[in-house]
Amino acid sequence: MQLSKRENHLIEVLMKNNMMLTAHQLAKISGVSTKTIYRMVKKINEESTEGDIIISEIGKGFRLDYDKYLHLNTANKMATKEKESLIRRNNILLKLLFKAPHSVKVHDLFNSYFVSEAVIFKDIKKIETFLTNYHLKLYRKDGSLAVKGLERDIRKAVNYLIEGRELTDETFLTDFQNISAYDIDFLTSLLRDIENQLGTTISYPYNVNIFSHLYILMKRNREGSIENQEDITLDSEEEQLIKNYQTIFEVSKGVINRVSNYLCIELEEIETFYLFNYLISSRLENFNEYSAKGNEKSKEVTNFLMKEMSKVLRSVTMEAEYKEDLLSHITPLLYRLSNEIFIKNDLIQDIQLEYSEMFKLVEKATRKAERVFHLPQVSIDEIGFLVLYFVKYKEMRKIKKRVLIMCSSGVGTSELLKVKVKKAFPEIEIVDVISSKRFIKNIEEYQDIDLILTTVHLHKDFGVPSLLVNAIFTKQDEERTKNMLQGGGNYYE
Repeated sequence: MQLSKRENHLIEVLMKNNMMLTAHQLAKISGVSTKTIYRMVKKINEESTEGDIIISEIGKGFRLDYDKYLHLNTANKMATKEKESLIRRNNILLKLLFKAPHSVKVHDLFNSYFVSEAVIFKDIKKIETFLTNYHLKLYRKDGSLAVKGLERDIRKAVNYLIEGRELTDETFLTDFQNISAYDIDFLTSLLRDIENQLGTTISYPYNVNIFSHLYILMKRNREGSIENQEDITLDSEEEQLIKNYQTIFEVSKGVINRVSNYLCIELEEIETFYLFNYLISSRLENFNEYSAKGNEKSKEVTNFLMKEMSKVLRSVTMEAEYKEDLLSHITPLLYRLSNEIFIKNDLIQDIQLEYSEMFKLVEKATRKAERVFHLPQVSIDEIGFLVLYFVKYKEMRKIKKRVLIMCSSGVGTSELLKVKVKKAFPEIEIVDVISSKRFIKNIEEYQDIDLILTTVHLHKDFGVPSLLVNAIFTKQDEERTKNMLQGGGNYYE
């Protein structure tokens, strides 16, 4: 069972106190809401293989079932041992991939880990299996190992190990601990220049992706031997992509030239396209080309997700501002999928905990989009980022009050009222101008309405606050409307 820092802290609090603690007490100690405490308890118990390890008693609170916790802890120690094995294999894999196609002595690869011949044999078999996923082969000769295959596949494998979800922080740090201060300064300056030339900001985790891509490029040229890539030609779709984002391609070319000078090696032209792929797969803040030049597929996927989420979240409608915002994320997301570029979401566990229901809804819609548009599988990390968009849209809806304007005919007087109301309250959303008869007939179409402003008296309670106003919307009507909106604890406070 893999727990987040918050969840481990909750167990530690219960274990140290050895008594019943209420959700309120636990929330105060942990610095979170009581709602989060209930969610954490539910998640911990659901993932436990020993049954509920946190016992709840109505009116008393929560306590830790210590016996079950000890059994679970023993299982976790076994999982930790497997985690250590994974770290070892990943480190060895990285060494082999960086030096490919050169061979490395088996003794040199495993000597520092002090493992038996049996363990070495098992590790080599697992490494071999991993490499087949990237069309790479592991060769063993004279007590040495070597990886051989296409350079593009080698880069994909390295990138997955560094950025993929299965990689632990320890592996990343182990490989990066020997990087020189000169290289760090140089790579940092490249990122800064990219941002300056494009007039953008490359935020986390995209900046880490680009940093690691350039680091991999430098290390492969220093330690390995890159086979001739001149036979790699771009297809028509890739050529069109360059035309669509010519500015980004030119910046990529300049960066690769700087890396060539830094390494004193003439890099092949395809390296410019590789970096170009990483840049267009990143979310570049305030870079408007995504919205303007997003391909038809990205627009279709964006519309599809908005429609699917609108079905389950009545408060999220197909507003243009939301679609444009989501499109600027979907466009690079689709590029990442097509180029097998992984991004790691360090907040994924917190997102799944805090927005569990929203996560399920977004994941369901995303899986449906995969089938409809024949997309590669979208990772849990990517879905986590999508969740944050729809959480944001939902919260924005809570702030923006939804008002329905009504009169006897729905014509003339209500249109005048609409103009007056919009002028007095420009921040609200006027959902519709409608007659009372049409409203009653189609009431199911008008959900999540915060207020009905009507020029006719409603004789029935429809479960929505309503206010009888004059068609000319006097100052008194304006004040009464303001009070009604404020009464809902809203935007106008």
